[in-house]
Amino acid sequence: MEPNFIDIHTHTTKSRDNLIQIVNLDLNQSCPEQGCFSYGIHPWALNNTDFQAEKALQALEEKLKLPQIVALGEAGLDKIHKASFERQIELFERQIELSETLQKPMILHDVRSHNEIIALRKKHKAQQPWILHGFSGTEQDIKQLIGQGIYLSVGESLRNPERKIHKSFKFIDLNYLFLETDMAEISVEMIYKAAANLLEMDIVSLQKQIFANFARLF
Repeated sequence: MEPNFIDIHTHTTKSRDNLIQIVNLDLNQSCPEQGCFSYGIHPWALNNTDFQAEKALQALEEKLKLPQIVALGEAGLDKIHKASFERQIELFERQIELSETLQKPMILHDVRSHNEIIALRKKHKAQQPWILHGFSGTEQDIKQLIGQGIYLSVGESLRNPERKIHKSFKFIDLNYLFLETDMAEISVEMIYKAAANLLEMDIVSLQKQIFANFARLF
């Protein structure tokens, strides 16, 4: 039997037999009964003038109780976005608490905020797995994040030789690796192909490794 492809973070459903995907939903979207999904409060939500944090957090808590919601996300920090960084931290910390209470792994949005995310993981003594999605950092970033038990998910940037991740990718411990399509209009198989080429391994071995990682977390 062929191993499954895992798409750890996507915004569009690409359902087929050999694919397991975690589809990210907005809080105002209803959740299908079948499949794997995530709900979270993105830091960009703070820019909406009608955003009410307490109301959103209450809605999120209810959504996370559904069995098909396997992760909380996206949640995190973004230093280049105009939303107050202090408010971003407050919102993120509330979601860390929900993740720990309801025992759901977190899928992270992280823009230039590695140090703060690591500090908050230590502060809260978080036990739930965290997966940093869309990772495209350096070898040093990899060591820091994996050193704190944070998993790394990489997407279409692997196909661009100009991106930092093209050179640093080989330094990711495969036990902490996931792949994703996010919002890209390509198949996850193309991401796997790029990853396998950079790692100089066959796609089936890569599938088996990432499936083992998925099974360990979910």
